[in-house]
Amino acid sequence: MNSPENLRQKEVNISDYINILLRRRTVFFRGFLAAFVGVAIFTFLMKPVYEASSTVYVKDDKTKLGMSELLMMGNPASAQAEIEIIKSRSIAEEVVRDLYLDWKIVPSSSSASCQVVNLSSTDTGKSYILTMTGPDSFVVRDADDGILGNGKCGVLFRHGAFALQVQLYGAKGDSFTLKKLNFNRAVENVRKASTVKEVGRLTNVIQIAYQNNDPVLSRNVTNGLVQAYLNKSLLFKTQEASRSVSFIETQLQGVKDDLNRAETKLQEYKSSSGIVLLDTEAQELIKSFSELEKERFAISLQKKQLEFALTSQKENLSQGNSYSPAVMKDDPLVAQMAASLAQLEVQKRSLLVTYQKSHPAVQTVQSQIDELQRKIRATYNTGERNLSKQESDVNLRLARQEEMLRKIPATERDLARYTRLAKVSADIYTFLLQKHEEARIAKASTISNINVIDTAITPDIPVRPEKMKYLLIGLVLSLIVGIALTFVLEYLDDSIKNETEARELLGVTHLATIPYLGGDEDEKLEDKGRFANMTHTNPRSAAAEAFRALRTGIHFSSIAQRKQVIMLTSSFPGEGKSTISSNLSITMAQNGFRTLLIDCDMHKPTQYSWLKVPRSPGVSEVLASDIDLARTIHPTDVPNLSFMPAGNTPPNPSILLSSQAMRDLLERLRGMYDQIIIDVPPILPVTDTVVLTVLADIVLIVIESARVPSAAAVRTRQLLVDANAPVAGFVFNNKTLRSSIEYGYGRYGYGYGYGYGYGYGYGYGYGYGQDQTKKKKKRSYLPPLLNSLVNKIGGIKIFKFFE
Repeated sequence: MNSPENLRQKEVNISDYINILLRRRTVFFRGFLAAFVGVAIFTFLMKPVYEASSTVYVKDDKTKLGMSELLMMGNPASAQAEIEIIKSRSIAEEVVRDLYLDWKIVPSSSSASCQVVNLSSTDTGKSYILTMTGPDSFVVRDADDGILGNGKCGVLFRHGAFALQVQLYGAKGDSFTLKKLNFNRAVENVRKASTVKEVGRLTNVIQIAYQNNDPVLSRNVTNGLVQAYLNKSLLFKTQEASRSVSFIETQLQGVKDDLNRAETKLQEYKSSSGIVLLDTEAQELIKSFSELEKERFAISLQKKQLEFALTSQKENLSQGNSYSPAVMKDDPLVAQMAASLAQLEVQKRSLLVTYQKSHPAVQTVQSQIDELQRKIRATYNTGERNLSKQESDVNLRLARQEEMLRKIPATERDLARYTRLAKVSADIYTFLLQKHEEARIAKASTISNINVIDTAITPDIPVRPEKMKYLLIGLVLSLIVGIALTFVLEYLDDSIKNETEARELLGVTHLATIPYLGGDEDEKLEDKGRFANMTHTNPRSAAAEAFRALRTGIHFSSIAQRKQVIMLTSSFPGEGKSTISSNLSITMAQNGFRTLLIDCDMHKPTQYSWLKVPRSPGVSEVLASDIDLARTIHPTDVPNLSFMPAGNTPPNPSILLSSQAMRDLLERLRGMYDQIIIDVPPILPVTDTVVLTVLADIVLIVIESARVPSAAAVRTRQLLVDANAPVAGFVFNNKTLRSSIEYGYGRYGYGYGYGYGYGYGYGYGYGYGQDQTKKKKKRSYLPPLLNSLVNKIGGIKIFKFFE
C-alpha cells in the first residue's frame, strides 16, 4: 500500500492541474477577486503624483579634442560625474533652504494659499498658526494658542527666533498652520523623490526630475535643483578668480584709506611749511621709490594667486575632481603640462567606457595624471620660492633708496617723505584698480559648460497612478494569487481526490463512481429525500445508471459466494452513504429481487424521513422484543422494496446491534428477502459498524471525493481488516463538481460524542439526532488543513471533535 507522501510524488500532467483549478474554482475566484479588488481600490484611492523634468547639456570645456575623444562622441565619465554632483546632498540642501521645504504649510481651505518670502525658526517640530484678519493682515499664534503678535503681508515679522515674511491669499478668517520639520529629513525627501539620469547613451544630456503630489511644487523643486547645480558649477570654475577678486578688493580698500591720509598730510605740510616743490634729484628718487613699491606689491599679488592655485588644486583632488592649471599659463612648462593633463583625462574617460577604475590600464593612466599633478604643484611651489627671492631683492633696493632719501636737506626731507607716501599709495591704488578689473573680467568671462535645454513646467497629467497599467498588472497578479492560493490549499489538503488514490489507500476494488446529484449543504434533511429515490423517479439519469453499474459491480465481485446481506458504511458522516443505500436498494428491487432496506444508524437515522414512514417502531424495538417484526416493515412506492426504520435510539446501540437477537433477526429476514441492504453509521465515530460487519455477506465503503483525509481512509481500512470484514470494494461519491472543496461535518444534534485520534490527529463526533431539521453548519477549510499542516511541520496530534 502506498502512503500519502508516495501518492503525491507520482507524476502529474497538465490535466491534473486543470482538474485542481476546476475542483477548487471557488477558492480561485475568491482569491482572484480579493486581490483584484484590492489593487483596484489602491489604484483609485491613490493620490495623483506629478513629475516635472528639466534637461541640461554638459559641454566638454576642453579647447582641443583628441582623436580618442572625437571617436567617443561624448563623455560618459563627465556625465556621470555631473549626475553625482546633482544628486549630492549640498545641492538638495540649497533647494530646501531656497524653497523652505523644511516647513509644512497647511491652509484651512482649498481656496486659501500662502507664498513664503522669508521663513525661519530654530525650534524643530514647533507649530505656528496664521489667521487672516484682513486682506493684508494676520495674527500669529503658537501651538498653545498664545498670540505672538500681528503681522502684515510683505512685511517681516519677528518674534524671538521666529521670522516670517509671507503673502497670504484668502478670505478673512482663513488660517494657515506652519510646522517646522526636521531639516535633514526634508533634504533626504528631496533626494529620494528626485531622479537624475543621462538621456540616451554618451549624449551628455542629463534629465533632472522631481515627483510630488503638488504639481507646482514639483516644478519649483526641479528648477531649484537646476539652478543650484549651475551655481555650484560656476563656483567650481571661478573659485581662483573669486579669491583673487576678493583679495584685491580688500587691498584696494586699505590702499585707498592710506592714499587719502597721505594726500591730506601732504597738503597740510605744504600749507604749514610754505614748501611746495622738490628739486629734480628728490623727484627722481621718489619716482624710483614708487616703482619699487609697486613692483613689490605686484610680486605679493602673484604669490597670493599661487597660494590660491595650490589651495584649489588640493580641494579638487581631495574631492576626486580633475584640476587644470589656471595661473602661470604663460609659462611654457605649465602650458605643456596642462595640455598633457587634458589628453590623459580624455584617455582615462575613454578607458572607463569599457573598464572599471581598478583595471590596470586605467590605473596606469591615473598614475600618469597623478604624476602631472605633482609636477604642477612642484612648479607652483618653485614659482612661489622665486617670487619670495624677488621680493627680498626689491626690499634691499628699497632700503638703499631709503638711505638716499635721508641725505636730502632737512628742509625738503619731510616734504619728500609725505610726497613719497602719496606717490606710492597713488601708484599702488592705480595698479590694484587695473588688476581688479582684470580679475573681474576673468571671472565674468568664465562661461559655464552647462546649458539648460528645457526648464521645468507645471505638469498637468500625473505620472501615477497609471490606472489601466495598474489594473492590467493587478489582473495578472490576481490570477497568480488565485492560482497560488489554489495550489497551496491543494498541497495542504491530503484528502482523497480520485478513485486511484482511494483504491491504492484502501487496497480494495473500485465498484462504481456516483456523480454529483445536486442540492445544497444547507438543505434540510427531509428536503434531500428527492435524491434517495432518484433511481425510481428519474431512471434515465446519469446517477441512476451509476447505481445500476454499482449493482453490476457487486454481482461480479468475488469476495464471497453469497451476496444477500450488503452493508454500506463510510469514514465520516455526510459522505452520501444513506443516499447510496437507498438507491442501491431500488436498483435491486427493479431487477426483480425482493429487497429490504434496513436503517441501522440509530444515532442519526435519515431514511425514515426520506421515505415518509414513522421512525418507530423499528429495529431497536424488534431487538428489544417489544414489538412484532411485521409491524416494523413498511412497503414503499417501489415494487419489491420494503423498508425497516431504525426505531427509537437505545442507550447503547452497539451492545444491542452485537446481540444474539440481531443475528436471529437477520436469519429470519434472509428467509423473507432476496436482498437485504443495511445502512450503518460511519465507522470512525462509533463502533456500531465494526460489530455489524460479521453479520454481513459483503461490506461496501463509501468515499466522498476531497472529503476523507488519507490517514482516516487508512484507519478505516485497518478497522475493517481487524474485524475480518468481507469488504467487496468501495463506492466513490464524486461531490466536487458542484463547488470548491469544503471541510467540516455539520451539526448533528445533541448527545454524547465519541472521540478518536489517529495519525494526523483527526477527531470525530457523532451524536443522537433529536433535531433532524436544523440546517447544517457551513463547512470551513480549517480543521483538516490545520491538522495536515501541523503534521507536516511537527507530527503533533490534534484531537478535534466536530459538533
